[in-house]
Amino acid sequence: MNSYKTARAAVQARDAEQQIDAVRLREFDTFAKFSDADLHRLVHAAHRTSTSGPWPLILEQTPSDSCYILLSGEAAVYIGRDRVAVVGPGEVIGESALRRGRLRNATVTTIGRAEVLHIARDDLDVLLQQIPALRETMDATVAKHVPAAVTEDPH
Repeated sequence: MNSYKTARAAVQARDAEQQIDAVRLREFDTFAKFSDADLHRLVHAAHRTSTSGPWPLILEQTPSDSCYILLSGEAAVYIGRDRVAVVGPGEVIGESALRRGRLRNATVTTIGRAEVLHIARDDLDVLLQQIPALRETMDATVAKHVPAAVTEDPH
């Protein structure tokens, strides 16, 4: 196969993957308020990653440069060595530190096989401007997962 056909096949495969990811997001309550166009915009900006076993997505006390949407599998949330939560498909992970511009306050590791959408900081900034439902979803997630003591600035 020549390089043009190979490149075209890769683009078509990526487009098909994005269509599937948009349909999968539609299944989660978290994304109920999103239009089809919003979901397609979101998956187009994201990079899908799969894990075959435990894999750290986020490390506590590190700078935040991206967030994740868990498509399948589960992830454990640790503060220090204590497991404080397990999150499942449809959860947005790592958005609170990213939006607040702070260090990560927890480590999040996939428990086994998982698929995630990875969204880089710059892409998230653009998406938040383009998709009001994403901003509302992330605000609600931050309010649910971040205690008031952590969100208040002690200075």
